[in-house]
Amino acid sequence: MTTRYVAGISIPDSAMARVATELMRDTQSDLLLESALRTFVFARLLGQSRQLSHDSDLLYVAALFLRIGITPLYDHSQRRFEVDSADAAAQFLCGFGRSPDDIAQVWDAIALHTTPGIPHYKQPLTSLLASAVETDLLGTHCQLFTSGALAGIFSAFPREPGFKFKLLHALAVGQLHRPQSTVGTVNADVLSFHEHRFIAGGFCERLLASTWPY
Repeated sequence: MTTRYVAGISIPDSAMARVATELMRDTQSDLLLESALRTFVFARLLGQSRQLSHDSDLLYVAALFLRIGITPLYDHSQRRFEVDSADAAAQFLCGFGRSPDDIAQVWDAIALHTTPGIPHYKQPLTSLLASAVETDLLGTHCQLFTSGALAGIFSAFPREPGFKFKLLHALAVGQLHRPQSTVGTVNADVLSFHEHRFIAGGFCERLLASTWPY
């Protein structure tokens, strides 16, 4: 099978990556999946720019499982959605015989991606995933990428019309039944916005005010 490249980044095609892709197609919306795939490519490009060594397959799984915790599979969970997502990824990786260290890296990367001030001090997988989420949602770090790379990413994995509001809605719906779990993360702001209590300077204001992409 011919390897697919997006913005010069090869999309993983190992047995594990293929199973992860199909599983995510079956369990989350196109909006979330396309965002995850963009996040993976941004993370790989950031890794090259920062010369940070990392496992591409592990990063791919971390990006794909990033928001599975807000899907209907977790309608009754009272934990942070990031923890549900991290546990799901860990269970998946166990099934493919990955080492405890590999699993711990992916768990941290997913669990910490919405926690301000910590990911960038952690191992490359955690730092890159958090930075890539910032890029996909807000355009942070976009100055590091060529216009051709950006065009290639958004052509391969489009941002559907109304993405910002649809994403905020999906994040809110996935957490309305567990508001206590959002304390200390950007998700507290998401729930406030959903309840029409706009927090000045918060994540939602930054997302909606951004002109990204283009």
